[in-house]
Amino acid sequence: MLLTYNAPGGKEIWAAMSEAERVAEEAEYHDLIQSMREERIFLAAEEVEHYDAARTVRLRDGVLSVSDGPAVNADEFLTGYFVIEVASFEAAIDWAARIPNARTGSVEVRPVMDIEW
Repeated sequence: MLLTYNAPGGKEIWAAMSEAERVAEEAEYHDLIQSMREERIFLAAEEVEHYDAARTVRLRDGVLSVSDGPAVNADEFLTGYFVIEVASFEAAIDWAARIPNARTGSVEVRPVMDIEW
């Protein structure tokens, strides 16, 4: 799983980009996903709502707590994910480096556990 992150000012960075820059970056994402499909490694990808839309749910000793915002206070916030199936961790890192988000935020590469539910 490739988890994409941006700094809190990511919305402002996007807004400050020219229309041509935004179109070019969106095209990069489209081309990347197309490449993943051609390589037959693509399983899923989604962009998630801004961290302001997040709610964190905790249940402690039977008491429900719901708080505004993401579960972790961090310098960067989750913006989306890709699920790919590749032969090695190194291959996943190579694909993560191709995600435009890696230039302005970060991309976390995390293996998904193989569990039969």
